[in-house]
Amino acid sequence: MGYGKGPAFPGVQAFVAEDGSAVWVSTAAEGDAVAPIHVAFQAADNDTAKAFYDAGLANGGTGNGEPGPRPNYGPTYYAAFVHDPEGNNIEAMLA
Repeated sequence: MGYGKGPAFPGVQAFVAEDGSAVWVSTAAEGDAVAPIHVAFQAADNDTAKAFYDAGLANGGTGNGEPGPRPNYGPTYYAAFVHDPEGNNIEAMLA
């Protein structure tokens, strides 16, 4: 997806893209209730979405929608979905 590991602090990890944009991920404070979320990342092409899916499964995720067209989302929509180990729905998509 074009992100590499960036700065890290206890319980927090940044992932930074070549253009300087970043996604920060942190653990919840002990005792906090956390509801799963859905996050979508723009993929460069279908092969990138497929690689995202394969990497997600290889790193402890579970499939939530194999890579492929999603015509119900739009005529050119292509996506792959993975649940991370905490139950979040992570998507790589092209519209």
